[in-house]
Amino acid sequence: MPVLLLARGDAQAKDLLRHAIEARYGFSPPAIDSLEIDFKGRVRAKVGPITTWVPVGIMARFRFPTAMRWDFSVRPVGVTVQRGVEAFDGSTYRHMRGGSAPNVIDDEALINSLQRRLWAMAAVLLTPLGEHFVELKATDSNSLEATNTLIKDCVTLRLRGDSSVERVDVKCVNPDTQKEQLFSLRLSEDQAPVNDVMLPCKISAFWDDTPYFEIEPERIENNPTFSDNVFSLANGGQ
Repeated sequence: MPVLLLARGDAQAKDLLRHAIEARYGFSPPAIDSLEIDFKGRVRAKVGPITTWVPVGIMARFRFPTAMRWDFSVRPVGVTVQRGVEAFDGSTYRHMRGGSAPNVIDDEALINSLQRRLWAMAAVLLTPLGEHFVELKATDSNSLEATNTLIKDCVTLRLRGDSSVERVDVKCVNPDTQKEQLFSLRLSEDQAPVNDVMLPCKISAFWDDTPYFEIEPERIENNPTFSDNVFSLANGGQ
């Protein structure tokens, strides 16, 4: 049975997304309302006077359609582990560094950047794009745009000839350069089940063509129950 989509949009875009979902999950894709994923990998970071690759651990949490959180720990050699959290509860963007209290970010460009990057990560999962709050539009025979109509953010998916996702792109402000750049998530061709959910084995992020991070999924929990505090970072974000 073909994958059922609730998203709005043109027939070609729906077909492209349906084929991408089938290429990833077959004809029985998981229903994803919330998600928690652990990643391991490496990130480009400044250590002293140089920028180099350093190990990173990431936990990504989503409660669709709008709540998203990104916990990370960076482990430069010979330097204390650096921890941080970025979270969006649907209206407010907050972040924490180390053991400090949450800070509210009111810079509109940074808020939009986080939303768009997290929506791009959600698009990697594919099934959230089939929901009723998404508008789809084909841009050519192998690519489509997916707009989250609730937060007005749009990402572009580029598919390979076998309908698997090659990359997800979005334009947004790079917090390090304060300039608008192309943020790309490029997916490996190989994929494997992680806790029974099929995922690409590797995700590489770029700002334009400059590498940003490379991560591999280690654990996934589908449809966990999150409290509002997880995304508002109230009471320590528990």
